[in-house]
Amino acid sequence: MSALVLISALIIGLSVGLLGSGGSILTVPVLVHLVQLPEKVAIVSSLGVVAQISFIALLPYLWRRHLDFVLFKRFAVPAFFGTLLGVALAQWLHSSVQLLILAVLMLGSAANMWRKTIWQWQIQSPWLLAALAMSLGMLTGLVGVGGGFLIVPLLLAVTVIPMSGAIACSLALIFLQSSTGFISHYWLMSAQGETLPLELIGWLGLIGACGSLLGIILSAYIPQLWVRKTFSALLVGTAVSLLWPIVR
Repeated sequence: MSALVLISALIIGLSVGLLGSGGSILTVPVLVHLVQLPEKVAIVSSLGVVAQISFIALLPYLWRRHLDFVLFKRFAVPAFFGTLLGVALAQWLHSSVQLLILAVLMLGSAANMWRKTIWQWQIQSPWLLAALAMSLGMLTGLVGVGGGFLIVPLLLAVTVIPMSGAIACSLALIFLQSSTGFISHYWLMSAQGETLPLELIGWLGLIGACGSLLGIILSAYIPQLWVRKTFSALLVGTAVSLLWPIVR
């Protein structure tokens, strides 16, 4: 494993710790371009890495009792079934289509992160919230992202919880969705005689988890706007790197 891959895993974890989101959307490009994994394998492996990072990043919030379990349950059930649906759909999509969807999500997230105030949606209908949670879960199973870059602003828009509570709930949902997606994909791939680089997934998850804890500490000292704009620029560059082989 090269030093660049290790540094990338650390950056992924840092972004999760600093923003409560965003790291998972970088994991697939790292696995595709730096580790040279096949696209389908990279998407599934990403879910395993993200599950580890989000779980470790969640622990300090659980210790401080920042997670609203009632709110989490409202989103968790539809997100769980959405993830299973995404896993099923992923079996029928070509990897280039999955990467195209991921790149579009990256550009949308980059535009949101660049703004001084992130976009929010005033949604009160419980049915619409459930549909959105299910859609986010489906994206997780489909393209290997946790969806935190959408979950955090959504939670801030439809609840009165503080930022720390939104991040805690986001991390819990990311862990639920990523672990569900990874286990489901792993079961399907094992049934087809395919294998995953479990040792690599474990190491990247461990390094990313350390980065997430460092990010939580640094978040008290680094301006959020500066972090978001830096991350936004990184997302644009990564999205272009994914799109270039598809459109050229």
